[in-house]
Amino acid sequence: MKTNYLKIGCGLINSVEEALCANNISGKILYVSGCVVDKIYGAKIKNQIKQYGELKEEYVNYNTIEYAMKIAERCIATDIDCIVGLGGGKVLDVCKYAAYVSKTKYLAIPTTAANDGLVSPIAVLKRNDGLPRSLGAAMPDMALIDIEVIAEGPVQN
Repeated sequence: MKTNYLKIGCGLINSVEEALCANNISGKILYVSGCVVDKIYGAKIKNQIKQYGELKEEYVNYNTIEYAMKIAERCIATDIDCIVGLGGGKVLDVCKYAAYVSKTKYLAIPTTAANDGLVSPIAVLKRNDGLPRSLGAAMPDMALIDIEVIAEGPVQN
C-alpha cells in the first residue's frame, strides 16, 4: 500500500476535511493522539472530523504490540472507516500497525520529524518484555505534514 494523499507545507493541520473528502472517507473515524498533543491541536482536528463523520477517540499512553492490537480489534469490532493519528512516533506507530492489522484507512498527522517514521511501512512497538520490535505495517493512505506544527515541537537532543 502506498500513500495516496501526501501534503507538505504550512497550515495543513487545517486540511483534515480536505484529505478525508479527497479519499471518500465518511462514517466512523477514530481519532488517536497522546494527551499532551491533544491539548494543543486536538480541538482543531476533532472539529474537522465531526464535519465528515462520527468521531471516536483513543488516547495513547504506551506503544506496545498488545495495545496496537486492541486498537485494531476496536476498528474491526465497531466498523471504523478511518484512523486519524495525530502525534509523534509512539502514536503514529501504534496507528500504522492497527491500520495494517484491521485493514482500515489511515491519515497520519505528525507533530515531530523523524528519519522515516512519518510515512514508512514499519512500526516499532514494544513486546511484553519491553524490548522494541520492528514490524511490517501500513503506510498511511493520507499524510498531512504541517511544517509549522513540526517546527513548534520540542527540540530533541
